[in-house]
Amino acid sequence: MATKMRQGAAPSSAAANKAAQLAANRAFMRGSIERVAYCPVTGGSGVTAAYSPGTTLYFDMPVQGGGYAKALLITYSLTVTPASSGTASYAVNAAAPWNIFSELKLDYGPTQVRTHPFFLKIQDQIKGNLYGERNRVLAGNNDSALAAQIVGTTPIVVGSGNTWQGKILLRLNATGTDSVPGILPIMGVGNKPQLKLTCTPAFMGNDPLLNPIAGTNGTGTAAATVTGNINVDCIYLDGVSMANNIPMQLNLQGEPTLQYYWDSALTPFSTNNVQWKQISVLLEHQVVVSVIIDGLQLNQFTTYGNLLGFALAADTSGQNLFKAWNISNNISIYDYYDREVRRIYGQDLDPGVIVWVDAMSRGVNDPDNRNGHQVLNMNPNGGYTATNHRYSVSSVSSSLTTPRVETFLLSMNYNGLQLT
Repeated sequence: MATKMRQGAAPSSAAANKAAQLAANRAFMRGSIERVAYCPVTGGSGVTAAYSPGTTLYFDMPVQGGGYAKALLITYSLTVTPASSGTASYAVNAAAPWNIFSELKLDYGPTQVRTHPFFLKIQDQIKGNLYGERNRVLAGNNDSALAAQIVGTTPIVVGSGNTWQGKILLRLNATGTDSVPGILPIMGVGNKPQLKLTCTPAFMGNDPLLNPIAGTNGTGTAAATVTGNINVDCIYLDGVSMANNIPMQLNLQGEPTLQYYWDSALTPFSTNNVQWKQISVLLEHQVVVSVIIDGLQLNQFTTYGNLLGFALAADTSGQNLFKAWNISNNISIYDYYDREVRRIYGQDLDPGVIVWVDAMSRGVNDPDNRNGHQVLNMNPNGGYTATNHRYSVSSVSSSLTTPRVETFLLSMNYNGLQLT
């Protein structure tokens, strides 16, 4: 006797298929051997591109059968020679050496990544307790010969050819090593990924985010001469593992993607009164970071003493505050640096850097964490679309640079990767 198919059987089958796809994708991410291939310079077969202030360097992603890129490792090797006339003296600005590039873009059809490389430093630091920028060792054994190649320094001896070298990591699937969103196919079909690195137009200047060095005391300061090379490596997975000689497969159908955004700045930025800026990207944000630039001093974004208060609000009226320090309350800003920075990351961030959202550090693997996984949902269908960040400072100045607040986002896009 024939039996009737239960209503809902097809959806249950679809759900089972989806669960199987997700499990297979996670197995691919976890089990695949990480491989490395160099990114060729666009239009040629060279490995390195010559650094030149104001120019944009183009790199193509390598073509690897069955491959998916999960990170790009940018290696820089520069010689920085500041002018030595008169009594010139110089200092390194706050965002150096990340600001040897004024913008980083990665196009995959639409732009997948647009940010300032300084945001990548913050990602290094917030990865977890005792992680340092550019893979700097914060505790334990630290070999100086390795550190010189991997991390490097930013010397600025007048009249000398100063060596700046190191590595900058752009994470594509930045919410976690085993996560799928953000990875890019590099098997040579569909959109062709291309990295664009814009060399900062003015190597010397007073903006702590945009200029690597600044003239300080003395006369005769002039733009530094900068030469050197940039090369980029691609870290990718192709399903090959040591456990089985049959490569695993990845299916991006239905998977979200992860994108980097450089939000519009809060400017003009004035004193004492609370100023605010609405986040313009309406997606689910995994990381939201702001950098407060007051223009009062060389080499720093701001000082702790100049910060009166800051807050993250769910609405434009500022009545519904997610988080607030000395805005509509008497909570010291140093409570933020205690509980939201040192106790989570085990280190201090640069003065003026405010981490509003960091979903990855709010996981459940730490038994001391009672906050859970905290994303900022700004999707129009049920999210906080009017979320804004607020600030009050004692003073600002436009004599050195434009006072402002810059904001960087790492956002989940549930429309997925555009593969065509």
